[in-house]
Order: sequence, then structure tokens, then C-alpha cells
Amino acid sequence: MTPAAPDPDSYLSRLSSLSCPIDSPLVAAAPVAVAIGGSIHDVNLADSSIYAPDATAEKGLAQTVAYAVKEAGYLAKMNALLEEGQKLLASLYSYRSCSRAIPQVQSNEQANRLEIYQRTYEVLQPEVDKMQKFMAFRDAAIAGVTDVFAEMVPEMRDRDFFPSADFLETCAQVLDMFVVMDAMKNIKGSMNNDFSMYRRAVQSANRNVSEDDTIMQHKLYSFLANQDQYSSELKNSLSKLSSTYEDIITDMIENCADRIESGQYLLPKTKYMYYRAISFGLYLLDKEGEEHDITRRKKFKLDRFGKILKACPVVPLFADQYVSLSTIYSKAPHLSNTKWEEAEEAGKANLARSYSLVNHIDVARAEYIEYVALFKRTINALRPSDGTNAAIPQEHCTTVYNIVLQGLKTLAQCTTAVLEQSAWKYANPVNPQIARHIPNEALSYELAVRFNYSAEEKRALIEYIAMIKNLSSMLLSLDRAFLVAINHQIYMDVQDFARNHISDFFVHASKKKRPVAAIIKHLRDIAFDGPPWDDDAAGRGKKDTKSSAGDTHDSAPRANPLAPSLLQIVRLVLNSCFNEKAKGMKGGLMREKDFKDSQANEVQEFLNRSRMYLPMLDLEGTVRQLSDLSDLWFKEFYLELSKKVQFPISMSLPWILTEYILHSNDAEMIQYVFYPFELYNDAAYRTLYHLKSKFIYDEINAEVSLCFDQLIFKLSEKIFLHYKKAASCIVLAADLKTETDLAHMGLVLEAYDGILAQKNYQLLGRSLNMWEPIGQWMNHHLRKSIDTAICRYEGSDLTYITDLDTLLRSARMTHQLLSRRIILDNFDDMLAEVDESVSIAAVNGRIISHTLNQLVNDFIPNYCFNSVTNRFLRGPVAFVPEASRHSFPKAPPIYLYGSKALSVAFSAQNALLKEFIGEPHFKTITRWTGKHGVPVIITELSKHIDSIVKNTMTAYIGVISKGTPQTMKLPLFEYGTAGTFEYFAAHLKPLITYPALKSDVLQAFREAGNTVLTVKFLEDVLAIDGPFQDMQTLDFVPQAPDSRATAYSKLRDFDEVFESHNYATPYRTWVERTDVLYAPSPPKALMSPFLEHLRETLDSVADEWQADGHLENPRAFFRIWSALQFTFCVPSVGEGRLVRELFGEGLSWAGCTFIHLLNQTDVYTAFDFNNHCLSVQRADRKAAHLTFGFGQYGGAIGVTGANEKAAGTPDSASLSPTSATAATAIGLRQDVVQFLESASFYQNVNEEVFATLMGMEAVA
Repeated sequence: MTPAAPDPDSYLSRLSSLSCPIDSPLVAAAPVAVAIGGSIHDVNLADSSIYAPDATAEKGLAQTVAYAVKEAGYLAKMNALLEEGQKLLASLYSYRSCSRAIPQVQSNEQANRLEIYQRTYEVLQPEVDKMQKFMAFRDAAIAGVTDVFAEMVPEMRDRDFFPSADFLETCAQVLDMFVVMDAMKNIKGSMNNDFSMYRRAVQSANRNVSEDDTIMQHKLYSFLANQDQYSSELKNSLSKLSSTYEDIITDMIENCADRIESGQYLLPKTKYMYYRAISFGLYLLDKEGEEHDITRRKKFKLDRFGKILKACPVVPLFADQYVSLSTIYSKAPHLSNTKWEEAEEAGKANLARSYSLVNHIDVARAEYIEYVALFKRTINALRPSDGTNAAIPQEHCTTVYNIVLQGLKTLAQCTTAVLEQSAWKYANPVNPQIARHIPNEALSYELAVRFNYSAEEKRALIEYIAMIKNLSSMLLSLDRAFLVAINHQIYMDVQDFARNHISDFFVHASKKKRPVAAIIKHLRDIAFDGPPWDDDAAGRGKKDTKSSAGDTHDSAPRANPLAPSLLQIVRLVLNSCFNEKAKGMKGGLMREKDFKDSQANEVQEFLNRSRMYLPMLDLEGTVRQLSDLSDLWFKEFYLELSKKVQFPISMSLPWILTEYILHSNDAEMIQYVFYPFELYNDAAYRTLYHLKSKFIYDEINAEVSLCFDQLIFKLSEKIFLHYKKAASCIVLAADLKTETDLAHMGLVLEAYDGILAQKNYQLLGRSLNMWEPIGQWMNHHLRKSIDTAICRYEGSDLTYITDLDTLLRSARMTHQLLSRRIILDNFDDMLAEVDESVSIAAVNGRIISHTLNQLVNDFIPNYCFNSVTNRFLRGPVAFVPEASRHSFPKAPPIYLYGSKALSVAFSAQNALLKEFIGEPHFKTITRWTGKHGVPVIITELSKHIDSIVKNTMTAYIGVISKGTPQTMKLPLFEYGTAGTFEYFAAHLKPLITYPALKSDVLQAFREAGNTVLTVKFLEDVLAIDGPFQDMQTLDFVPQAPDSRATAYSKLRDFDEVFESHNYATPYRTWVERTDVLYAPSPPKALMSPFLEHLRETLDSVADEWQADGHLENPRAFFRIWSALQFTFCVPSVGEGRLVRELFGEGLSWAGCTFIHLLNQTDVYTAFDFNNHCLSVQRADRKAAHLTFGFGQYGGAIGVTGANEKAAGTPDSASLSPTSATAATAIGLRQDVVQFLESASFYQNVNEEVFATLMGMEAVA
């Protein structure tokens, strides 16, 4: 049996159930993929006539329904006027003056005068056509409203009909349009300028103007010159009608007052329309003459309207325009002196607080949080767990409808509060005389916006915008099943009302034989989607009526929405039957009402509910209108007022709010950083779909491009600074945090996660991945941080290597923290790039180059080594010129440690290592120069010591040998201590008094010794770090002894299976090479090759030095070094300082290393002058008991910084207390004792050096 072909619809339904959620926090309004204008069922009540009864219907039914249809026609006519008026308002608002851009004719003799006039005419003719349309619409709108009122008057006067609430509301919208038109035309002074230039061009160009054109120009001139054309002409036109039209206006303003007091409105613009309509209605009702004085009428209570208008004296008008209601109703003759405005300062202050969001934010926030929790809880409970778009159960449709309607009302409240505060700010700009920080040349727009918001108001406004956009996102994110549930609920509500309540009304009217029963039956026939009405059911009673009409009805709801025309007819008919003004509901002493009050209340409740049906059916459009905050960006009114082409972004409210967020240190506030940009989205949508103005959209686009670049720049800087602080706190020593009060800096690392997670942020229809621009700036800041660290190192000596270390570690930790959130370039790659170690033009990187420069030109020539502390100290006297360096650059905290407090803490930490150079510094050198950098340093040091040996020492070896006796025997022990010293001092006097001894000879040996010590330190550091790294990685990088054997056995199998021995590279060979390449190598020896190279260098100069170790050779190096060592142990050579204080132990390391490499260690030990003197001292009975400590040098080396004692003239302080006393007792001179102490010190150093060198040879 062949299986049935799969149904394509089943696959499509599965696809529609799939969701592609973006795993990123909500930081902006939900994007709408396609914007659809209008709806297919909106035909402006053109199909109302289909609900009229047939010709055989009863007279009362025919008249009632006919009136309802006729009223629907009036509504359609006024809706058409409103639609046309909205288009003209959009065109009028976006009107910009052209005359300012047109060149002026300077004189009548100008050669191209006629051409300029002709071009002026051609440019301004389209603008004049727009003005004519405005004027023509005035006439058409006034005529249309007058006609509607004229047709309504007979219906009200002769047939006891009355306008419905829908008619009154539409009438209020039309009258409000007149108010907006007048206000808009009044501010557009640019139209007058353009028209004046147009007339001048027409007259000066000698054009033939027809009489009709002349009349039109005269009318247009009058139209533009006179203000309030719409309202004044409408009042004149209505005054020609019967006074019954005043009842319509009275009913209209009463209806508006009812709506305001009961809060029966949804859209903010509807609320403001009510206020303006009341003010304009009062103006229309009040006329000249005592008999028309509205304050004396008793039809309505004027105080009621005064109370309403006093509570909200300023309302938004259009975009950035506002209107003070007093400017509307005060034009009435008898209302100009009404006291409906606050006159006292206390009242004005209370009014200002009522407009301020700061005073409402707590309540709004609580309601928002409560609703969001309710919404999520309800929707998640109703959403199918399998992710499909299964239908919502019918019993839950009411819950969905109510929760969505509650959300719309909450959204409306928030938006209303924002727009009202904005209007209040426009109407009450800040006084520059009070606020001294405001410049005198501040524009009116700056006074209304830029300087008019306090920090608290900005924060509250930002939070309101966030709540509005979040609510809109939630409502727009509803699945299709929930939208269908809303349709079902509306459908079922209408059907339930028709089946149950209207049936009850019909039974009630039928029993009382009222004519209204036929109307109710017809109403049920057109509203109920069920079987036809049973005429005999009325006689059987209420129960049977329901049984016959509803029991057999299939109550399954429909998915298609309710027709607006049907809803409108139902509402109109119900209103005509149940309104208190209806003939059957007036009652009287002898006549009962057609329906009970309870039934009338049921109808009123349905009418109130049904007002929300159409907004709920068009949920997306309603949410868009409720969340529209474009008024906060538009500025055409102020551009016209200031005669400016455009304002800078510093005056734009979205950017003002964005800057406030960026400058705020509140981690919570930074989550709102994208919400102010939603104002640009709203303004762009309104510009494209309502104003239809390309140039305004281009201005929005340009401003957004500029502001977005600034946002990314400043936001990236703020994010980087945040994580730089966090990284620096991690790098900083814990004890130092406590000591410097930085332990409280517990930065929230997740503060910016919501921003960095945005991959699909929508701005002006463009989808932006915030990772990319922010990541680019992060890379830039990281590179700048690395560059700053290296530049500061290049401007300092070698001790700043510790600062370089902390700066680079902080930058690396910053990179590590950011890399968990966004994609960044590899840090090592950035370091290599900035360090220029990957540059083709550079041999070495900047760090290595400066390190070598400081080692060779500053550290090696100027520092003194002390083996006691294993440190180098800068010598007290410099014998070489100061090394040249770059200037030390200044840098902002963002490129250092993130804050001044952290910079101070790190400075204190690194200051401990600034007075010496030792193992920490060499560790840092190896860390940042890398394994490839250490051989480069060793190579350069080898070249440096080669230069010292070949160029400096070679020149002085001959001089030194000439200054020493060619033959000199060691004196006998009988000479005694003093005699032996005098013997050697007399023979070596030429060397002792040699002028260049210290500055050249000893300096050269110091540099050679320090070079050897530098290599030794680097080798020691690497020897410690290598095993330590192995121990760190031992747990997760096991080094099983049989791992290689196991791998080889597997590869042997591969060799057999795949016969890889036939390949270019067999498997086994490939693995062996890879193992050699990637296996962790043990630390390489540095001293052995360095010493071997130095041995080769000494061998290369052997002919010049003639320093072989024969005992009779006067130039034997052991004899030269013995003479030098005796010389620099003589106190007089130091000229007030000990030689070991001036040059350190590098002298011994150089001499002993050379002796060791020349294989003269034994003869040196046997024939060294100092050793002989010490041997004589130990054999001398008078001086044998003398003991020698480290003396002044050792004490100085043992401490650093402020504890270092400047050396003075040698005295007994250089000796230990015991030695000084004993020396005085035996009569030895002070200089002899000091010599013996120095000789003893260097003897100990020499033994240590020889032992170290011998140990290295043994290991090698």
C-alpha cells in the first residue's frame, strides 16, 4: 500500500511554531520587521447601509436605524475631513522657509534681475500651491462641519433624535483639528515671508496675471496675515444656524468632561483632544452681547469645566508644540477674565509638581513591576509547553484580553505622563536670570530643553522611557495564538451580549408592547451570529427565548475580527434606545420608561467595553501609538522661532539623556543607555509614515549617525574604564588594597553584560551588532594601554620595568575579562604589534630594545652589586654620561589603572622596587621579553663585553703592566703586617696614583663584572621558572612515562594498515618531529655559552694582552689583577669613599671570571698580593686577633632608600668595634686597617665567584 503524500500545510504549521529567540537582554523596544499602514477592513463606515431594515419594517424601526445609518454617514464625512486635515497638518508642520535661501536682487540695475525673479517664481510656486491648499481646506472643513451641524439640527429639533457619544467624540476631534490648524498656521511666519517674496517676484517679472489669480493672491494674503482663521470663520459660519447647534456643542463638551473625569480614554492624544475641545467649545458658545454670555447660562455648570481646565492648563498640541488652554478659551468675549489659572506661587509650584515625573516615578515603577510579573505569570502559564501555536482555550480568552487591556492602560499612563511633562517644560522654560550657569546667548530651545531638566528629572524620564518601551515590547511579542484569543474574546462578548442581554431587552419590550421591541429585534438580527429570531418566542417568555435562539447555536468563536461598521451601528442603535435623552427613557408621572435602569446600566457597560474593541483588534497599531515618544525629538516650532536651520546635538533631548547616562556612575542606569535612541526610531517612523518629509528624515538620520558614533565612543570608554578598574583591583596586592582603602572597590563585572550581549539592536531600520563597534574600540583602548605602558617604560630607567609589568598585567586581565563577553583580538598579538616585535623594519621589539639600552648604557655602567642582599644599587658617583631616554609621557587613568586612587596604590607598590635592581626585575624582564628575547639580550651583552675587552681593557692592560714592577717577590712574614702593606704600596705607587684608574680602568672592570652578573641572574630566573611551570601544569598535563611508547605502538598499527612508510612523511616521523616541536623544553643554560664566548674573546686578544700565566711573565693577568685589587683596596684611591662602595662587587666578578677563563686560578690564589697581606696579618702575633666585618659598604648594601648612609671620610666607623679598639691598641695606622678589611672582603667575594664558576663547569 502506497503511503499518502505528506500534507504541505502540516510542514508550514510546524515552521510557524518555530521561534528563533535572541539570547540577549531587553535594552530597547521590540523591532517590527514590516510596518503596515492601514487595515483591509477599514472602509470608513461606507458599508453601514447594509444594516438598514427592508422597506416593510415598522416606522419606528426604520427611522431609528435610518438615523443611525445617517449618523454613520456624518461620522464618515468628518473622518474624511480628519484624514485630510492630518495630511495638511503634517505638510504644514514640516514647512520650511525657502525665501532665506533665495538670493535677493540688490538693485533695479542688476543685469540678471529678471532671471532671479523668474527663478524665484519657479521655486516658490509649489510652496504657494501648498498655502492655497491650506486655505481651501479651511473653507471645505468649515463648510463640511456646518453642513453636518445643519443636518443634525432638524433631527434633534423635530424628531427628538440626539447625537451619539461616538458622534460627539468625532465632532470633538474635528473641532480640535481647527485649534491645531490655527496654532500651526500662526507660528509659521515663514509662509508670510515666502508669499511676500513670491508676490514681489510676480510683480517685478512683468508677468501677465489673470484677474482670478489676483483675487486668489489677495485672499491668500488675508489668510496668511490674519491669525485664528479656522476658529473665527467656523464660529461665524455656525452662528448662522439655528441655536440648536449649541446643544450639539454643549453635549460635546459635556461628553469630553465625562471622559476626562472617568478616565475613559486610551490614547494620550485623545485625552489632550478632550481638553482642547472643551476650551474651543466654550469659545464657540460664548458670543458678543449679554444675551449670549456663557457665564450666565444654566444649561451646564461652568465651574465644572473651569476645575478641569485648571487642573491641566498646558497640554501637548503637535510634536514640539504645546498649547495653554487659556489661550483658546480666553478669546471668548466673556471668558477672558476667568480665574482658571493658578495665580499664587504655591499653586503654581503644586501644579509644576503634578507635571513632574519625579513625583510619580515611584508609583509608576511599582505598577510596572506588578504588571510585568502578572503578565509573565499569566502568559507563560497559557503558552503551550511544546512551543506550538495551539489555540488558547476559550475559558482563558477573557484572561488574555483583560491582561492585554491592562497593559495598554498602563502603557498609556506612562506615555501620558511623559508627554505632559514635556509640554510643561516647553511652556515654562528656565529663567536665565535665575540660573547663572546658563549663557546669555542661550536659545529658546535650550532654555526649554537643555537647561530645563534637573538630574532627577532626567533619571525619571529615562526610566519612564524604558518602562514604555519594555511594555510595548512585551505586548508586541505576543504569539499569534494570543492575538486570536483577543479576537475570540471580542466576538464572544458581542455574541453573549446579543444572545443574553439583547434577548432580555426584547422580551421586556415585547411584554410591555413598546415600539422599541422591533428595534431591539433588528439589532439582535444584525449582531447575533446564530439562527434567525423566532417571533413566537417572545410570547413564551425569557427562558424559552434563550432556548430557541441559543441552545442550538454553535458557540465556537471565529478568528476573523469584528467589522467596525457593525460595531458602530450596534453602538448607535443601543445609544438611541437606552440613552437618558431617548424618548422612551424619559418616563414621567404617567408613563414608565421602556427599560429598567439596571438594563440601561448593562448597555452602558457594554458601550464602555466596546470602545476598546477596535484598539484591541489593531493591537500593533495601538501599541505603536501608545509608545510613540517622537514629540520629545521634534523641534520645528523652535527652529521657526529661532530662525535656525538646525540645532546641535547638545540641545537634542535624546542625546542629553544619553550623556546623562554615560556620565552617571550608577551601574543600574547604564542598562538604559539605548532607550533614549528609541526617540529617534519613533521620530523617524512618524516622519516617514505621517509627516512624509524626506528632509526631516535625513536630519534624523544624520543626527543619529553622529550621536551613535559618540555613543559608541563614550560607551566603549566607560566600559573599558570599568573593566580596567576591575582588572587593576585583581592585580593589586590584597594587603595593599586594605592599606590604601581600596578593598571596597567591589566592581560589578556583569554591569555591562546586557549591553555587550546585544547582537540585533534596531536603529532606524538597521540591525546592529554591538559587539563589532564596541569590540573595535576595546581593541583600540587595549592597544593604547599597551602603548602607554611601553612609552612610559621607554621614558624611564630599568627600575620602571616593574611598572611596565603591572600595567601590562592589568591590560591583560582587562582583556581577559572583556573576552568573556565580546570577541577581541588576541592579546599577545596586540602586544607584539604595539611592541613592534613583528615589524619588518624593526629587529627587536620596543621592550627588548629599551631593556638592552638601559642594561648597556645605564644599569651595567652605574650600578653596584652586593652579594649579601643579592641586589644592585645605583652607585653614588657616575663615571659615564647619563643615558638618553624619551620624555616621560603623561597619560589619563583609563590607560593606566583606571582611577587615580589605583594609580597611587600601584605607585606605592612599585616604589618598593625602585631603589634597587634584583631578582624581581629580572623575572619581569624574562616575562615580557619572552624566551625569544632572552637570547637576544645575551647576544647583545656578549657583544658589549667583547667591546669592553677589545676596545677598553686591551688599551689599559699594557699601561697597567708598565705601572707595576716587572719582577716582584712576595715579602717575608718578618716584615709584619704594616711592613708588607708598605712594601706592596711602594712598588705599586705608580698604579695607585694613576689618574684614569677609577674613571676608566675600574669602570671597565665594573661593566664587565656587571655584564657577567646580569647573565647569571637571567639564568637563575629561568632555572627557577621552568620547573615551577611544570609543577603548575602537572595536574592537567600528565607526563606519563609510557605515553610516548603507547603513541608509538598505535602509530605502528597505522603504519601497517595505511603503509605510511610510502608517504612523504610517515606517521612515526611526523609524531617525532611534532613531539620535539611542542614538548616543553627544559630551561637552556645561559652562562656556559656566554662564558665560552668570553673565553674565545680572551683568546682572540691573547697576543695583545700577553697574559699567559707564567710566573715570570710581568703581563700575566693574575699579576695584573692582583696589582689592581691591591690598588683599589687602598683607602686613598677612593678619595673619601671605599672603592667597593663606588663600584660594587662587579670588579671581583670581572677579574675572577677572566682569571678562571685564562686558567690562572691556582697561581692567582698562591701569589695574590692581598692574600699574602692577609696571611701575614694572620701570622702576625700583634694583629692576628683582628676580625673584620662587612664595614660601611655591607651596612649600606643591607638597607635601601632613606636608610642608605652617605659615605664620608674613612674612619674607625668602617671597622667593627672590636677591630677598631684592637687596631688602636697595637698601633696600626687607620689606612692599613681599612686596607686589611677591604682585602678580607674581596677575598671572600673571590672565593664565592670561583666557587660559582667551578660549579657551573661541573654542571655543564
